[in-house]
Amino acid sequence: MKLLKSVIRTGTRSGQQFSSVSDGDLRDFARRQNLVLRQAVAEVLRAGIFPECYERNFPSLSSQEQWRLFDSSVLVVGLGGLGGILAVLLARMGIGRLLLADGDVFIPSNLNRQWLATQQTLGKKKAQVAADHLLEINPALLVEAIPEYLTRENLPTYLSQVQVVLDGLDNLNSRRELFQAAHDTRVPLVHGAVVGKFGQVTTVLPDDPDSFTRIYSDAAIEVERGRDILAPVVSLTASLQAQEAIRVLLGQPPAYHGRLAHFDGDTGGLELVPLW
Repeated sequence: MKLLKSVIRTGTRSGQQFSSVSDGDLRDFARRQNLVLRQAVAEVLRAGIFPECYERNFPSLSSQEQWRLFDSSVLVVGLGGLGGILAVLLARMGIGRLLLADGDVFIPSNLNRQWLATQQTLGKKKAQVAADHLLEINPALLVEAIPEYLTRENLPTYLSQVQVVLDGLDNLNSRRELFQAAHDTRVPLVHGAVVGKFGQVTTVLPDDPDSFTRIYSDAAIEVERGRDILAPVVSLTASLQAQEAIRVLLGQPPAYHGRLAHFDGDTGGLELVPLW
């Protein structure tokens, strides 16, 4: 770390002082110390220094909290509208390890709402496209593409590797299996779903009662069968999910635990509905 002392920058934001290092100086430090970039980022974060790509997170995040996020692992299941946005947001926040699971490919009807769907990615596996994109944002991350659909058979394998799982699915059968697997492996689950102008988010913790049947009454199941989905609602729902995941990873009380945040795009209202 002595090699960094001469290039460490100090700044003040909201009356609080922080230390940071530029991207170029961080890469030079990695070369001189014979470290891969990820190792160099870990070293400076442990020392209370923000890499330049994270410094605007301060003071909302302390250097210790930024390190905690970098030392965390998250599984995103489904990489379409919700999941693709979730993956990008979590990577930009500095989650150090991301497992990205989806067996689907991009098709033209995805273009209206899925951030990673472009003319160049049509026909390509969503998981691999997402992984490649995240490494373009931040090459210090560990990103694993899982180009397959997760089921009750293989979900435990991946859930055992993470602290939080995020629900970016679009069908109830897969979602039911994810809820059950997260419960069985005692992994916190941040659920999100969208249809038309409506979105919903809740956080399920390991000791909670059966949340799936509380969320998905027969009426709710009928609603989810609708296939129209608007991009702004998807983006808002994913953003609420990502913020919940950050709270859980930092050991903070999740805002939507035990209640369903329901967004109405027609009125702009956000209603919190108790689940039990």
